[in-house]
Amino acid sequence: MNKEIRETIARAIHDNYREANTGETGKPESLMMEWDKLPDSFKDSNRQQAEHILEKLRGIGCTVRKVENNSIKPINFTSSEIEIMAEMEHERWNAERLLKGWRLGKKKDAIRKISPYLMPWSELPDDVKELDRQPVRKIPQLLAQVGLEVRRHN
Repeated sequence: MNKEIRETIARAIHDNYREANTGETGKPESLMMEWDKLPDSFKDSNRQQAEHILEKLRGIGCTVRKVENNSIKPINFTSSEIEIMAEMEHERWNAERLLKGWRLGKKKDAIRKISPYLMPWSELPDDVKELDRQPVRKIPQLLAQVGLEVRRHN
């Protein structure tokens, strides 16, 4: 994935996050900022998530192809595919956080790098798993924004 495409997708990931969490209380203000004001650590996290999209798609037997004439055919993932990719995203997120010095704690504290969600997928409550499912569902739309189409291997 080239840098320009990765950046476009990372911005779209962040915009989708902001849209999904508008009006929700308890979200750190720094996470809800517009892209240009977003702290670099959060931009980097979105970029890593964008980079990992191709890996997640390979995990469910899909590829991506460039579409020149805007005739992108939308794909709908099965619930099983969503679950596989959401778990992969959570594992990626865990690794990212742990490498940056985050640790498990009862209450999230971005300043002290504490999260209650640094645990295996199987131990997460379903409402927290949904936080990983939401962006996975939007992968086809994110890629379509940069002229890429998700395809299943035949």
